[in-house]
Amino acid sequence: MTRRNSVRQNKFKKVEKRSITKYILMAVAGILALSSVIMTVENASSGVEVASLREKQSQLSLEKRNLENTLVKSLSMSDLETKSTELGYIVPTSTVYVSGPKEAVAKLP
Repeated sequence: MTRRNSVRQNKFKKVEKRSITKYILMAVAGILALSSVIMTVENASSGVEVASLREKQSQLSLEKRNLENTLVKSLSMSDLETKSTELGYIVPTSTVYVSGPKEAVAKLP
């Protein structure tokens, strides 16, 4: 009888080991599936973020281009001439040089 009991116990242990192995494999497969889903969600959300950043980049480059055009227009010679006449500056008709004794200039110590 002891031989039968030992054979039964060995079979039970083998069946028990197989069921534990199945549960471990199922748990590992579940973890891998869950991590795959999480990575897919992360990739999708980062894609949306990249798209919004590209849109913002295009808006900022358009704004930069507009500011550069405004700067070029404000520094153009014709606009500067117009603004200077509005402020009361005129083109001189003659140049006047001031001359005097050389001592009028400050001397170095």
